[in-house]
Amino acid sequence: MKLLYIFLFVGLTIFGEEYIQDDLIVGINRFKGKQIYIASENESAIIEIKSDKYYTYELKPGDIETISASDNMINFKGELSSKIFLYKGTPETIIKISLDGKIFSRYRGDFEFINYKNNILPLNSIQSEEYIYSVVPSEIGHYFPEEAIKAQSLAARSYLYYKLKYSRYDGFDLFDNINSQMYLGMDRENSKINMSVDTTHGKMILYGGEPINALYYSTSGGVTANNEDVWGGSSTPYLRSVNDIGNEIKSPRLKWEVKISKNEISKKFGFKVSNLKIFEIKSNRVSKIRIYGEKNKTITGDKFRSIVGYGKVYSTQFSVRSSGNYFLFTGKGSGHGVGMSQYGAYGLSKQGKTYEEILKHYYKGVEIKEYKMEN
Repeated sequence: MKLLYIFLFVGLTIFGEEYIQDDLIVGINRFKGKQIYIASENESAIIEIKSDKYYTYELKPGDIETISASDNMINFKGELSSKIFLYKGTPETIIKISLDGKIFSRYRGDFEFINYKNNILPLNSIQSEEYIYSVVPSEIGHYFPEEAIKAQSLAARSYLYYKLKYSRYDGFDLFDNINSQMYLGMDRENSKINMSVDTTHGKMILYGGEPINALYYSTSGGVTANNEDVWGGSSTPYLRSVNDIGNEIKSPRLKWEVKISKNEISKKFGFKVSNLKIFEIKSNRVSKIRIYGEKNKTITGDKFRSIVGYGKVYSTQFSVRSSGNYFLFTGKGSGHGVGMSQYGAYGLSKQGKTYEEILKHYYKGVEIKEYKMEN
């Protein structure tokens, strides 16, 4: 088995010399739990436990086993360890994990299971380009035009390498959710998107020779935002507000209206809310909003969205008025508004723009070049 792993590692290294292909460790937060079901597909996987003694177990296709939390340890068939490893037995092996033992998700690469905040957290070891295969369709639809998919590929890859440089977790590189980027494993992959990702391999969005914080979101609502207007702090030269009118006609959230009860808003804030008043607007978005009621407070528009719910108030580009027992929000766009609009990229692609032109529309003063991160 060890000879097989050595052969597999060498093979991937030789193949990976053609383009960027770094090893990643991704925390699979959506499968964090007290008990995790594991299985394999095509060929066997190998469970390895290192504690007081060395222990291995073959997980054959069709078998389902469980790993459970036990105090600060992890239990597999009575064997306790701080970490349990699950390796592909052959290159064709696909590892599957589940929280209920019925619905499994398939992943490339190997796994390590650790105790993380009193739960088992699966850590998926995967190479960067295979990670991007899943991120791109997890973030946008596979029906997007090819140039928009390529633009998303570069944004996802650049954001990944920016995060690897500035924001790693203790024991792993990133999460599988919006704390990093959405990563839903092999089941989310699409052959068309994989081909588009491959055509951009090695390329990133650079500013000053380094990967940018390539922020993106669904829909700008006609104008993107300066980063400091949304989150405060210093301005980032490539994250400038740009005119995006006419590019997002396919977006279901180009314009929206939602009604939220005052009772629901009050529960979110923890006190009775009687009125809301927009206090400041920047980049055409609510930068400060005043809450009136049993308490009076002023918060940022982004903080307001996070409290009320991103799935309730779709962006900070809104107006609000009181209507009886409800607040009526009328708005445009979806997401934070900083960087690239995905539906804007869709529209620009349909207008004949290349992925490089799309990216340079949303990220100012950048270069599109190949990049290799120094260790």
